[in-house]
Amino acid sequence: MKICLIGPFPPLRGGIAHYNAQLGLELVKHHEIAVISFSRQYPALLFPGRTQVDPGPPPTGLTAEPLLDSLNPLSWIRAGRRIAEISPDLVIAHWWNPFFGPCLGMTIRAARRRSRASVIFICHNVAPHEPFPGASGLTQFALGQGDGWLVHSKTDRRNLESLHLRDHTLLVPQPPGRGFGESIDKKQAKSRLGLSGNTLLFFGLIRRYKGLPRLLEAMPLVLQKVDCTLLVVGEFYEGKNHCLNRINTLGLTSKVQVIDRFIPDDEVSLYFSAADLVVLPYESATQSAIVPIAYAFERPVVATHVGGLPEVVRDGETGLLVEPHNPTALAAAIIRFFEEGLASAFSRNISKHKLFSWADLARTLEIVADKRPAPAH
Repeated sequence: MKICLIGPFPPLRGGIAHYNAQLGLELVKHHEIAVISFSRQYPALLFPGRTQVDPGPPPTGLTAEPLLDSLNPLSWIRAGRRIAEISPDLVIAHWWNPFFGPCLGMTIRAARRRSRASVIFICHNVAPHEPFPGASGLTQFALGQGDGWLVHSKTDRRNLESLHLRDHTLLVPQPPGRGFGESIDKKQAKSRLGLSGNTLLFFGLIRRYKGLPRLLEAMPLVLQKVDCTLLVVGEFYEGKNHCLNRINTLGLTSKVQVIDRFIPDDEVSLYFSAADLVVLPYESATQSAIVPIAYAFERPVVATHVGGLPEVVRDGETGLLVEPHNPTALAAAIIRFFEEGLASAFSRNISKHKLFSWADLARTLEIVADKRPAPAH
């Protein structure tokens, strides 16, 4: 089968680009793969980070054509024509933010004028984390071009249904993190980071909805019972001064280490290998790519009961769930994890649990494509 992937791809950084690369590397084992990526993904005014490029080495075995400029409609037409030239049997487009609605919607429309390929959207977030006027219309404009929609959480499936895109929606788990390096001995990893003793990890780009201030407020309660260090690893997109002030006013400067930078894929293993427990104090979510990474390194998770997180964190088996916006409950779960010695049992449960693999995801897309009728475009 000839398959075209549309979405960010390394050297562009971030979870969607990494996911796209891992999916492409799986599909290319059995299919002819073309990748259409971005020459400009976010305009500088809308991108709060320092760089949109991952400094780590790109994946081998696939290359992308950076044809899409999110702000240039001419590039959308050119990309659509290029997709038609490729003449794919299947187009897989990634969806995560309504900002890209015009770009992706017009690109696929342009491709479909000259191509009869089926189109499947992989929806990482159907609705944006921070809603804005017109988001629903932009989402409908793009996703309405799909013949099928794949989601990783029930929350996103409900969001699709609210857009009347329910007939060919497929819910599958998100595959475990891959491409982040091999696991390192825990003591060695902690030593490399200058750590010893119990270690908590908050990982990923830091935005308001991820609830880091609630975790900081929980830390004094945790430290009354458990001696531990919190690693905050990821580039701040917002709220940095507030969080740093909270660390100081709560007297946590010796117990919280902040690494304020984007972590390349080849460094991710170090932080997860050093962690005893990964903490996701999210205030809202549809899903999280952090849980699959934690599971890839057999690290238990404490997470809030929001969005799709309860679907992947099995309370009392692979981690613990607490209510959001509640530092006291969050602290109690962390204390329980260490005082009851749950690490070994949870890690064993993670290792025994058969996870939905990248090969499973590729096969699912193949089956869906085979069953889809030829689109009448």
